[in-house]
Amino acid sequence: MRVVVDTDVVAAILLREAGRCDEGTRLLGSCRELFVPSHFKAELGNVIWKAIVLGGYPADQSDALLAAADALSFTVVDVGELWHGAVARAIAARHPVYDTLFVELAVRESIFMASFDRPLRQRFPTIVKTPAALLA
Repeated sequence: MRVVVDTDVVAAILLREAGRCDEGTRLLGSCRELFVPSHFKAELGNVIWKAIVLGGYPADQSDALLAAADALSFTVVDVGELWHGAVARAIAARHPVYDTLFVELAVRESIFMASFDRPLRQRFPTIVKTPAALLA
């Protein structure tokens, strides 16, 4: 399976979120190719920062989390190739561009996007699915 992976799926794995970590891990393990837009690391870095500063995750674990993320193999697509379509989708759906960049990538690759983000799944139900739905 080929799939675009939302940052929240990777974060759930790295931060070992109950109920999501196993689901995300199974999905990533079943895929032959994983896609992300090039802003993915900035977005994931922000999630890790929030987990440490606001969520009480141990600060001394940040390097290990980043190393684990670096070990994942993604096909990275430059945001510059996606932003025109992503902005149009964001306007039409009234949803932030940083999310619609992932959606645009999925549409261009003719594949699904995996995400735990309920509002995103509701706005793009034919494209964005939970990891469990993609594994079913």
